[in-house]
Amino acid sequence: MHHHYLTIEQRNTLEKLVRSSMGVGARLDAALGQLHQPDYGVCIDCRQDIAFELLLVNQLAVHCRSCMRLPVARESTFVCISRAYDDFRSLELAG
Repeated sequence: MHHHYLTIEQRNTLEKLVRSSMGVGARLDAALGQLHQPDYGVCIDCRQDIAFELLLVNQLAVHCRSCMRLPVARESTFVCISRAYDDFRSLELAG
């Protein structure tokens, strides 16, 4: 099993984003459970790390940027996440 080593600060940031977007209840508990798994942030297809920037945009991402591009079935998800990532990067560069 490959582990993605995020810093404590990165995990705390992701947890805050999950808590603010999930509300309360079973859905939040499941998302937090996923966040605290040792293989959180590892692509389920290629087992490479998912970029922290991508996890900021989609805390429940299970594919790295490369694997999101492969199957046609993931195309619409990739387009949405890719645009959000580009927006995030432009804000980061501006600030």
